[in-house]
Amino acid sequence: MSSQHYYSRFATIKDVPQQDLLNRIVNRVNDFNRRIRDLEEKVRNLTARVNTLDDSLLDKTNALQEDMQDLEEDLEKVRDRVANMEVDIKALNREKKKYVTEQQIDEIENYMDLMNPIQSSFATKKEVKEMIQEENGVPEKKIERVIQKKMDKHRKTQSNNKKGSQNSNEEW
Repeated sequence: MSSQHYYSRFATIKDVPQQDLLNRIVNRVNDFNRRIRDLEEKVRNLTARVNTLDDSLLDKTNALQEDMQDLEEDLEKVRDRVANMEVDIKALNREKKKYVTEQQIDEIENYMDLMNPIQSSFATKKEVKEMIQEENGVPEKKIERVIQKKMDKHRKTQSNNKKGSQNSNEEW
């Protein structure tokens, strides 16, 4: 027997509203099942998207870590180069101190010009005495005074030059 025939045979007026109620309940359960399947599908889609975002974030984090490592290595190389340059600069400064400055060269030239027998007007005691005796009649004491003045003048010039070179050395 078919179920319709079974119901139609025994169905009464009271049974019709119950049947309608039962149909409504079945429809609601089916609707809830459909909604649950839809929600499950949405959850699966969201889970897939979260996993994709997770993977993407992990990839980006790894790339950033690699970039940071590269930057740290580059920074370390730069620090090493700067340290080497500082050592080289100190060595150059030490080496520079060994060389004569332009001012010191000028002072040496001045001393050489001052002491140059070709350009200077210095004369030995013997030469002065001979020149005076050739001229006749100049007393020996006067000759000695002239020589003494020349020597004093020469000493004074040397003393001033030494003070000047000491001052210039102190400046350095």
